[in-house]
Amino acid sequence: MRKLIERTRLAMAESNDMGRLLTLPTDDRAIVVYAEDTFSYIQLKGYVSALWANHGVRYQYVTSASDDPLLEDPPPGATTWFIRDQLGRMMRSLECGVFITTMPDLGNFHVPRPKIGKTVYIFHSLNSTHTAYRSGAFDHYDQFLCTGPHHVDELRRLRSDSLPELSEVGYYKLDLIRREHETWLSTGAVEEDLVLLAPSWGRDNLLEAHGIEIVASLLSSGLRVIVRPHPQFFHSLYPEGARVISRLQDEFGALDSVEFELGIDSQRSFHRSAVMISDWSGAAYEYALGTLRQVLFVDTPQKIFNPNWAQVGLSSFEDVMRGEVGHVLATSRVRDVGTLASDLIQSGVDRRSQLKQLADRSVFNPGESAEVGAAVIAGAL
Repeated sequence: MRKLIERTRLAMAESNDMGRLLTLPTDDRAIVVYAEDTFSYIQLKGYVSALWANHGVRYQYVTSASDDPLLEDPPPGATTWFIRDQLGRMMRSLECGVFITTMPDLGNFHVPRPKIGKTVYIFHSLNSTHTAYRSGAFDHYDQFLCTGPHHVDELRRLRSDSLPELSEVGYYKLDLIRREHETWLSTGAVEEDLVLLAPSWGRDNLLEAHGIEIVASLLSSGLRVIVRPHPQFFHSLYPEGARVISRLQDEFGALDSVEFELGIDSQRSFHRSAVMISDWSGAAYEYALGTLRQVLFVDTPQKIFNPNWAQVGLSSFEDVMRGEVGHVLATSRVRDVGTLASDLIQSGVDRRSQLKQLADRSVFNPGESAEVGAAVIAGAL
């Protein structure tokens, strides 16, 4: 009964919000921002905050997460709305100036383009557009806030028949991690025996294929571990994910030397850990280029969502960068993870300057992406 009452309450709230949003004066719908979950705001925050602070532009913030804290406590410049089950209906009627989202595949499945409005895509990962996303995932956007030269090059080829605006903006989340890490280093310390295990999701990911072996190897080398699964481990798209984590918790959950971080609302584990172990996750480059610490990659099969990716004629960012930000280990040597992680920790200080130069070369406008992105959005009006 409680669940039925809650579903009814949310359905009424959603209908009310959609009706009010669609009947706002046109000028009040100049900018509509959409977040599909509570994690999206981490990527959006810098740009929309600077949009209000630097340009005085208000925006409508639509979220499909009923537990989004912004519904109760809207940020400055925003009016917040909850629309989930009726999102497709809303989009077919929505008339706005600019529609901004971090969600790929707009116009391909249940969420169409807005009836009227320029569509702007903000990247939620540094990973390549032609490998880590489905074919056609970026066909229906008018403008992209590109993180680095690789996104510009890829989109020029993916969208050669209808070239969108490719704005050289940068990556706000990376700027955020870098600032937070500098503060962390001034008040605390990196825990030199702590390893962050943070892989991607889906079949053949590192936790599913070798999770127990890796944690055991790290512990045998005298290291402590934070296991940080991707949020999709608990999503219906990857039904095996929750069972993978449950098995790891059964094996190691009673040990003080193993922690499980089941959310990504905070980057605290990035700042605490001395090295990361990953596979093909975009988080690996946020860690390496943000904290200037190395990553040990276990060479599981690459996560490819676009079977035609090779036709683009470009290597993927994640494949090229792995050797630049750390070390790649064959799966046949997975029992050596503990030893190699210890070696990377010992050599970590010597690589910081090199990683800083790599970050500045690979990502646009380091430290200034929020301001640059806000100016691009304001200009799009």
